[in-house]
Amino acid sequence: MDIGHLFQGHALNAVDAKGRVSVPAGFRSLIEKRALKNALDPDNTLMIGEHSSGHCLTALDAVASAEFDQQLRDGVADLPAAERLSALEEARVDAFGSLEAVKFDGAGRMVLSPMLRAVGEIEDLAFFLGAGSSFQIWNPVKALAAFPDGSRNRKTLAFLLKERGISA
Repeated sequence: MDIGHLFQGHALNAVDAKGRVSVPAGFRSLIEKRALKNALDPDNTLMIGEHSSGHCLTALDAVASAEFDQQLRDGVADLPAAERLSALEEARVDAFGSLEAVKFDGAGRMVLSPMLRAVGEIEDLAFFLGAGSSFQIWNPVKALAAFPDGSRNRKTLAFLLKERGISA
């Protein structure tokens, strides 16, 4: 396993009134490395949509999208051939249909659409959290409510908010 190619870590970044926010530098660098390692064009595009939990947004680079598609195919592999194609299409539509392609520029700035901001309840801050092959984008208040008391991510976020003068 190549853990050097997993999204790890966190960042708390400001979101302006137009939905502009910076993808953390470490994540941007990793997106490029993952693309090059897999012979893909590092085109600075993320597929972003509601996480299956409904608590945050999930962001997939090209590699994560391909891995996720393979997981969907594996999930229907045991079905009879007559059912497999239909089940795969249904799973793909559910998984990929609501994702939005979001490009970030050389400085890492991207614009979260009004729909993405509404779905993720993203306001003036976004908490980025590495999740292995993908990463999550949280409203910090929702994250604090979702993370268990005493969890490492809750402690990290509380510290980052305190640094900005916001009590958790």
